Amino acid sequence: MNPVERLSPQDEKARYDNHENQGSAGHIAFLEPLVKDIDTYFKSAGLARTQLSMLDFGCGPKPSLSVLFEMKGYKTSNYDLFYHPDQDQLRRTYHFVTSTEVWEHFYNPRQEIEKLLRLVKSGGLLGVMTSAHRGEAAFHDWHYRRDLTHVVFFSEKSMEWIAREFKLHVIKAKSPYWIFQKMF
Repeated sequence: MNPVERLSPQDEKARYDNHENQGSAGHIAFLEPLVKDIDTYFKSAGLARTQLSMLDFGCGPKPSLSVLFEMKGYKTSNYDLFYHPDQDQLRRTYHFVTSTEVWEHFYNPRQEIEKLLRLVKSGGLLGVMTSAHRGEAAFHDWHYRRDLTHVVFFSEKSMEWIAREFKLHVIKAKSPYWIFQKMF
């Protein structure tokens, strides 16, 4: 999105304040595939949940994803620019970082992705949820682009490029779910 068309931070937060999906059964069902895939990955690697740390980056006012992982025994932390702005959470590293329905809000995607990867331990995972657009022909009618807080969009090809550019191993790549492994 053209920077002059972006909402002010106050207007952006006001839009987020009106979201009512966090904690709802539908929202939990939407998050469950990511939880299951990450949990299965660590279980198959033989790693104990209680020894693994996670950060839900962009968790919103009522963290749901970290609660789901905490219920499974993971050590969880939350960060959100507006609702959980504790900068100490960004000075640590984690076995995995999740970022659900956040990437489409990045004003500087490269810088934000680099920030996220600094938070992930070597060999750790980055779990992302964002809807991929299906090309120019479908873009005009796509509901996702109508949200005024969505300023950048990704396609499956751009996610493949991100994996190559940042030397990430792709664990899962099926919109809206991506799981990358940090290899360095």
